[in-house]
Amino acid sequence: METLNLCIVNLDFMPFRNSGQAIYGEKLSKGLSKMHEITVITSQPLGSMKEEYIDNIRVIRIPLPKFDRTKWVSFGYKVGGLIEGMDKKEKFDLIHFLDVHLGYFCNKSFVGTLNQSFNQMLRSDGGIPYHHSFLNLVVRYVYYSMAKILEKKALNKATKLVSISNATKKDFVESYSVNPSKIEVIYNGIDTNFFKPKNSDRLREKLGIKSDQKVLLYVGFTTPRKGVEYLASALKNIDRDFKLIMVGKWEKRYREKIYKQVGKNKNKIIEVGYVSDEDMPYYYSLADIFTLPSLLEGFGYPLVEALSCETPVVATRVGAVPEVVGDCGFLIPPRDASALANAINALLADDDLRQKFGKQGRKRVKRYFNEESMISNTEEFYKNILNNF
Repeated sequence: METLNLCIVNLDFMPFRNSGQAIYGEKLSKGLSKMHEITVITSQPLGSMKEEYIDNIRVIRIPLPKFDRTKWVSFGYKVGGLIEGMDKKEKFDLIHFLDVHLGYFCNKSFVGTLNQSFNQMLRSDGGIPYHHSFLNLVVRYVYYSMAKILEKKALNKATKLVSISNATKKDFVESYSVNPSKIEVIYNGIDTNFFKPKNSDRLREKLGIKSDQKVLLYVGFTTPRKGVEYLASALKNIDRDFKLIMVGKWEKRYREKIYKQVGKNKNKIIEVGYVSDEDMPYYYSLADIFTLPSLLEGFGYPLVEALSCETPVVATRVGAVPEVVGDCGFLIPPRDASALANAINALLADDDLRQKFGKQGRKRVKRYFNEESMISNTEEFYKNILNNF
């Protein structure tokens, strides 16, 4: 394939991460940069450079307001104008918004990636938005309703769309009447040579976990969307002696809510906060079970990373989770602490089944969710678009 001049737009970009969306941007940009000229346009966190090169990728950062929830609106507005000016000089072959709603103000031809829709967020918690308080519910409802309007505008503008799962594609087709032929499903991918089983004895010792204690693991930026309150309730009914390791940042008020709910089980939780990429395979390998009690998942990078390290999962049957997990763990209804506890207990009690799920999980990831396929399928997607212009 000939070298392309590509513009990739994402709200976050390395070394700054606030979600799996940022990981997707990193992996895709790095993979494509081996063959193509890549310009990434992203937001500018405090203290970062306005323009720099990272791993042969040109990175341009746009300063934004501090208010997190709506900063993508300001970003989309600014990036639309910036691209129009840049394209006259740069002559981009293709512009790709890695979250389609960011393209609502762009007047150039572009493709967009479908992750979670604002329509899904509006009804994620039993028909209402996920939330940690009544006021938070009201704020999220108003915000998601307004954001849905801009998302619809961006969908209409996009030339073609990439969906990270069939479940996500189905939602956009049904909720926004997007023509299915406009959407190509390309799964996210990881480096399976990096995420593989490791000897985690040193990590167990470092964390002070006894050899006979079972280990549960949760990884993610913890907001009400992740349904951790149901995991907090489930902990009261776990049969075995265990520790729950929690990796990642928290939405502050949600953390306070969870710890009130955990009660006497606080001593069962080990919070480690940020963990470097290099150490993550050791955490996944240490765990007997990886658990993700989400209310909504467009894909779920931690699920794939856990499975690649041969760690079985217990997760909720929402969004793309069933597509990712397949038959490599237990899937339960969302918002059901009893079902979550029962699934964890059943899996902890069956060493052979955990090992079976683990082996199947790694095979599944290598087949469907590898980084090389994500890059090559995206290149083919670009090629088909350009050939039809």
